[in-house]
Amino acid sequence: MRPKRKTKKTKYVIYWDRVAAVALVSVLAVTLFRAAFPTNIVEYEERDVIVQQGDTLWGIAKDAVGETEDVRQTVSEIIRKNNLHNGIIHPGMTLKVRAVKE
Repeated sequence: MRPKRKTKKTKYVIYWDRVAAVALVSVLAVTLFRAAFPTNIVEYEERDVIVQQGDTLWGIAKDAVGETEDVRQTVSEIIRKNNLHNGIIHPGMTLKVRAVKE
């Protein structure tokens, strides 16, 4: 009878630094792709808004951009575009507002 042959086991070495590098490159590639090709492109248009009794800059800005943008930035833009030095508005005023296109 022949003695059993011993099979040699192959040891696999995991290079964790390489695994981490591949994972990092993958995450960066996906991030850059999403930044270059956004899925939620928002179009804007210039509108004239006539201020009504009880309107505020905050309310007008929120109506104009909704959830797409920071309302504070839109309020600042309205103040700057319409030369409202103190930010006070009155009924009957016409304001130029950048709003989400419908």
